[in-house]
Amino acid sequence: MINVSSFADAQKSHNIIYPKFSGSINFSEECIPFVKLLDGKESSEVLEKRWQLYHQLHSTFHSQVDNILANIETDLKNDISRILLNNNNNTSIHKKPCFNTLFLIGSDSTTDLDYPNIVTGTEVNTVIDLTPKESPNVRMMLRRSMFKLFSHTEEILHKHNINDNRDELGYENNDDNDHSKDNDTNNIDDRPSTATSYDLTLVENFKILFKRDLNIVFNFKDVDSFNFNILNDFIILLKSALKYEHVRISLVFHINTNLSNIEQNLNQSILRILKRKYHKLDVSSNKGFKYGNRIFQSFLDTVDGKLNLSEKFVKFVLDKMANNTNHNLKLLTRILDFSLMAYFYQNPFSVFIDPVNISFLQEDYLNLLTHCPTFMFFIDELAKEEGTTDDIIGLLTNNNGTLEDFFIEFLVRDNPINRHAKLVANILEETLNVMDFNFIELYYNLLKGNLDKYLERWPECQPYKEKLSFEPIDTMFQELFTLDNNTGLLTQSLFPSYKANIEDDLLSWERVLPIVSILQETTAEEIESLKILNNSMAPIVSQMFKLYREANSMINLYDFYVALRESLPEECIMNFLIEQSQYDKNLKKFLTSSDKAFEKTVLIFFMQGLSDLNHLGLFRQTTNKKTEVVEKCVWRGI
Repeated sequence: MINVSSFADAQKSHNIIYPKFSGSINFSEECIPFVKLLDGKESSEVLEKRWQLYHQLHSTFHSQVDNILANIETDLKNDISRILLNNNNNTSIHKKPCFNTLFLIGSDSTTDLDYPNIVTGTEVNTVIDLTPKESPNVRMMLRRSMFKLFSHTEEILHKHNINDNRDELGYENNDDNDHSKDNDTNNIDDRPSTATSYDLTLVENFKILFKRDLNIVFNFKDVDSFNFNILNDFIILLKSALKYEHVRISLVFHINTNLSNIEQNLNQSILRILKRKYHKLDVSSNKGFKYGNRIFQSFLDTVDGKLNLSEKFVKFVLDKMANNTNHNLKLLTRILDFSLMAYFYQNPFSVFIDPVNISFLQEDYLNLLTHCPTFMFFIDELAKEEGTTDDIIGLLTNNNGTLEDFFIEFLVRDNPINRHAKLVANILEETLNVMDFNFIELYYNLLKGNLDKYLERWPECQPYKEKLSFEPIDTMFQELFTLDNNTGLLTQSLFPSYKANIEDDLLSWERVLPIVSILQETTAEEIESLKILNNSMAPIVSQMFKLYREANSMINLYDFYVALRESLPEECIMNFLIEQSQYDKNLKKFLTSSDKAFEKTVLIFFMQGLSDLNHLGLFRQTTNKKTEVVEKCVWRGI
């Protein structure tokens, strides 16, 4: 009888095994994930230096990225505060009173306004939050706004022990009503008639009441859900308050979709009023190009400008970022991070990015230097220009350390492309105040020699055209210090073609499955029978996939089982099972208790293979009641 625990284990589609490690692990060369290069001739010391240098640059880069991401929220709040607090002039260029309007594009209404409710010697700053739920009509919007204005102002004055003129003017100070803990506005209509009137007369008399000017911010959350007829009327009502010299009004709109939707729903006259003095801030996950530019520049700075980026690599980054509508900063970081790791993993010269390691330069490296395309081109030009024979031979043979000194000279030089790219970005941002440029695209056009055409987008660049222009140049040994995507390694590693990879691995299983390890105590007979079995059949899932490709769209399970049974080598399987039964009593009992041991064995294989194919997504999930058939998915090569 099988117990419940064993039965439950038998129903599992897979099992997870966690390896156990002994406490005494030697963290030495064996723990370094890099391999020895130069056909295995790279020394252990250089291997460790290469790993340490990569780990140092990786940590530095991620530290800079973390700082950039951490400053996003801080920068956003600073930008909002700068716009709202810089509202000293409430007139437009035509000397008409106007709102200070701020559109927060992509805001989900959780963006906080870093705008303090404070009282200074001359004015009161306060924020009034309004949501669609609180704004069923203009009357309620106004009453709620004025109630919050009065409550906030009274609370601040009371906190700072500042007196006002309300008693002299006949306004009643009802602390119990005005200072409820939750600012409940449901009892507004029940307030005594002698209390403050909650309409625009409060704004009109604010200077008289509180002896200060009013700087008020209306914070409209989730604008897309507002009734726009009500919003239009409310803005027109607030416009009438602009005529008071002591009042400055700012309007903040949290837009979750895009500005064009809001422009279509608001009246044109209202839009003209709002756009007399307005600002736009993108607070969605893309943040424009600002933070992507910072991350890309920090990557160039990480390697001190000595690492080149090829045209194909930069184009790859641009394409992937263009396909991502949110300019995902994590995606950019992931691409740059993986490219840095791939470069250090496979390039033996990566250790020389740090000139301190030049002491490890030896014959194996020098032999590779002489085969660099830029070096061979230099030798050809030197010969054409009638260079001395001794110089040419010295460079080719490293006579008296000539080639070594030549390599060191170019190693310590700065990268002119990276240097000029940073110069252009600095002029755009600091001198011309141009912020809406993509530094990655700028770098790509710099490599292509199209920088002048790219900068034509901004007419203000014309006076600096001569200073900004740049002709691409090849630097000596640049191919040794270049990130590239010629072989498509980055594409396959970061964005693999899952279907193609699965099919190729199932058909060519030898390249992915490890060689079967044979224990030392295994007998010679077992070794021979296992070799014969391995050579005569593929893994069951691969065997079944070959049959799967030959089948129709609807596969009968019994026919599938028969086809598998006929394709398997019965003699090899049974010989292996018979030999194994000498060491396993349960297996021996299974073979002797039935004359259909092979059919049952194939059925076990079939059920396991069927489950594997299903988990790989090769069968369509249907509600078909016919349990004797399965439906194939559309698959490459079928």
